[in-house]
Amino acid sequence: MEDTNTSDLYDQSKSKTFYENRYISGYMETWPIEREERLLDVIAHLDLPVTGKALDFGCGNGVGTDTLRRILPSWTVYGTDISETAISNASVRYPSITFFNLEDIQSSPMKFDLIFSNHLLEHVYDLEAVVETMNLQLRDHGVSMLHVLPCRSPGSYEHSICQLRSDGIAKERGNRYFFEDQGHLRRLSTDDLSDICHPLGFHLSKEFYSYHYFGSIDWITTSVKTVLTITDGKTAIDFRAKRELIKQRLILLSIALLRTPAIIVPMVLRRSSRKLKHYIVLILSIPLYVFSLPVHLFFKWRAKAEWASNKYDRTGSEMWLHFRRI
Repeated sequence: MEDTNTSDLYDQSKSKTFYENRYISGYMETWPIEREERLLDVIAHLDLPVTGKALDFGCGNGVGTDTLRRILPSWTVYGTDISETAISNASVRYPSITFFNLEDIQSSPMKFDLIFSNHLLEHVYDLEAVVETMNLQLRDHGVSMLHVLPCRSPGSYEHSICQLRSDGIAKERGNRYFFEDQGHLRRLSTDDLSDICHPLGFHLSKEFYSYHYFGSIDWITTSVKTVLTITDGKTAIDFRAKRELIKQRLILLSIALLRTPAIIVPMVLRRSSRKLKHYIVLILSIPLYVFSLPVHLFFKWRAKAEWASNKYDRTGSEMWLHFRRI
């Protein structure tokens, strides 16, 4: 499945097969608590009606749909996705929520007050057509869309890393960053998405940004493999850039290794069944846990504080854009 060419994902049938395989393998089954907290904060700033109908477009396994339902308890929240596997999984996990196959929702007379998408628009094979489809699912007046997706923002930590590599930003592939998930087909700016939504009668109402510096350090250093990928200096634009990538690798690796016991121990303890290798990992990690946990919590705290202070600053690498129909 992972050897699918990115160019194949612009084909509707191949794209659907790609994501069916991913959901069969357990794709996007959880949301980090930080994302739930940010969504709660963003929703509180949107001045939404007390009640209404919301559609989680590209709901996957339904974890985001359930989060939205809990944040909007007076609303009726639905989910839809192109993947039949995802819809089946979501319906089993969250039986109190109604989930639709995308074809079914398109033929339904039901209309919505809010459409929400979480990291969907960077994946879809025909962006303009998907936004138009969303528009057709909304009522005529007093409606809005909230989209969360990666953004191309000069000044973010991730953008600065890309600037050090000759292949850092692939303009011919939708301005994707070199380290992005295989399924990402583009990286938009705020203005890019605004230009697509404006002809449909939507204007940018509110904008929020995350992953400026500490937010990026937080997610990158949860995995040593991610650190090594992002700081690879083989395609550095010059010697100075290569030296900077080496410097960043040393810093990020140090943080990642210090955080590892604090990440691994809870992960192993949450497992319903454990093998010998898991007990060996616990034996090796628990003595280091007491030193690792403060470091881990420090970066979680700094990322949270950064969101509170910088969420209106466009130099983040993830954007939360709310569009309202005039």
